[in-house]
Amino acid sequence: MTQVRRYGLPSAVTAALALLFGGNESTPASGPSPATHTVIIEGVQFSPPALTVRAGDAVIWINRDPFPHTATSNQGRFDSHAIEPGRSWTFTPKKAGAISYGCTYHPTMKGTLRVE
Repeated sequence: MTQVRRYGLPSAVTAALALLFGGNESTPASGPSPATHTVIIEGVQFSPPALTVRAGDAVIWINRDPFPHTATSNQGRFDSHAIEPGRSWTFTPKKAGAISYGCTYHPTMKGTLRVE
């Protein structure tokens, strides 16, 4: 059986650091870390076609088709320009709202990004 050793700071050092830096009680709680979401472009469609994310999350569009596509917001909030085959593009929304988007080369390709 393998024994795991854990090393910690002596309690006096921990207490001194807490006094120096204010301790955990005075540190404001932060929200959840930003997440990364993926939209796959394949078969001339966005998958998933609708995605809900939080403001500050990253959304990556990956083109798996053999020709270029775009991810272009109908409201003007983003435009990937051409995403070449095998390439990707990332957008990080900053404010809440529903964003409809599509591919400027293929008008039947449509998606929705909901930002909370």
